[in-house]
Amino acid sequence: MTDSRPRPVKTTKTSLALVRAVRDSDGATLSDLADRLGLAKSTVHNHLHTLVDEGFLVREGDTYHVGLQFLPFGKHARNRNPLYAPARRRVFALAEQTGNEADFIVAENGRAYSLEYAIGESTRGGVSESSPFRAGNRFYMHNCASGKAMLAAMPEERVRSIVDRWGLPATTDRTITDESSLFEELDAVRRRGYAVNDEELIEGYRSIGAAVTDPDGDVVGAFSVGGPTYRMAVDESTTEEIARLLDAEIDALKTELF
Repeated sequence: MTDSRPRPVKTTKTSLALVRAVRDSDGATLSDLADRLGLAKSTVHNHLHTLVDEGFLVREGDTYHVGLQFLPFGKHARNRNPLYAPARRRVFALAEQTGNEADFIVAENGRAYSLEYAIGESTRGGVSESSPFRAGNRFYMHNCASGKAMLAAMPEERVRSIVDRWGLPATTDRTITDESSLFEELDAVRRRGYAVNDEELIEGYRSIGAAVTDPDGDVVGAFSVGGPTYRMAVDESTTEEIARLLDAEIDALKTELF
């Protein structure tokens, strides 16, 4: 029987790998990229030339950087989500109310993407521009509060398909890496009504997240509030207060949209 499934285009994957490598390196030379990806310099040069010609990369001396041509694509992808504008207002409200970091995250292809991020007053000045919580960044779903909150609101078969595709990679020694432990955690999230990330994504960082569902019960996103462990206490009263604020903003969002 002939396999009719579409096959990945190798040249496209190579171009995308180069773009990611340039971004992750905050700029890279042709030699750096060839060494990093194990490609011939001539191959890398051809891909880089095309990407520069199309505006997706720019060359500054011998170093390549991500180009502004990506900007309208990212803005379009974010703005086409009808939740973005109302959720954005509530992210800033949560940051102001708690003084911590707040974000709104959605799921796409089994990964979590930050659509909006804000810094509260007590955090301001303490988070760098390279913070992984910035809008546009991508996460696994099993090791962040918003991701676990969304997984807990999904059907089990959907959760298993996500785990099968992406696995449960560890980013700290507290990350859940066992499937049975993950499902136990998701049961606890459902009982509580919110998820907790206790240094599971990044050491020294704690957050609390809650999922947003539509009238049919389908997951459409999640809010979270987080900060350094020295400021985000683990006591029940603090956790419950943040969970209450999350619920209030989610209820307001649902009232506005649905």
